[in-house]
Amino acid sequence: MKFHPASLALTLAFLLAGPVRADDSSGYEVDPSSLTLADIIACKLEDVPTWNGFAFWFHDNAEAKRHYGMTAVKSSNPFLSEYRLATPVAVFGRTTDRVAFSNSGLMAVFSELTPQALAKELGITPIIDAPGKYLGERSIVEAPFDGGSPAFQGTSRISLNVSTVTTHPGKVLAGCSYRIDIKD
Repeated sequence: MKFHPASLALTLAFLLAGPVRADDSSGYEVDPSSLTLADIIACKLEDVPTWNGFAFWFHDNAEAKRHYGMTAVKSSNPFLSEYRLATPVAVFGRTTDRVAFSNSGLMAVFSELTPQALAKELGITPIIDAPGKYLGERSIVEAPFDGGSPAFQGTSRISLNVSTVTTHPGKVLAGCSYRIDIKD
C-alpha cells in the first residue's frame, strides 16, 4: 500500500488532535460539509481539530469531492494533492479554479501575480525570497496544545502562507496551514 505524504501527516495530526466531540455521529464539532473552501483557505477555521475533521472527512471521500465540485489534477509534486473546481472560489480578492492540499492545509493556486505582491497585500513576512523560490508566513493563532500526556504537548498553530514551488512555474500558492507542533 502506497501512502501519500499528505495522508501520513494528516493521520499523525488526527491521532494527536483526535475527534473534537464524541456526542454526534460524525465525531466532529462542525459538520465538515458546512465549511467553505474560501474560509478554509483564508484561515477562518477556529482551531486545528476543525481542520482535522474536514481533512479526514474529505480524504478518499468521493462524495466530499463532488460536494465541492472538485476534479483531481495530475501533479508532479508528491506533497500536493491538486484539484480543479467546477465553480471558482473567491479568496484574497481574487478567484481561482485550482486548489491544492498540502500536508497541513488548503491553498489556492493563482496565476499572473507575484508572491511578493500577494504577500505584501496579506501582511505576510518572507522567510525565503530568492530567485525561483518564495515562502512567507503570518501567524494567525498560536496556542498551547495538550494532547493528554507529557509526550503530546506542544503548540497549536494556524498560519497564512504564500509560496511558490518548482513543480508549478508561474503559480503562487496562498492559503492556511493548520498544524500541531509537538515539543521535542
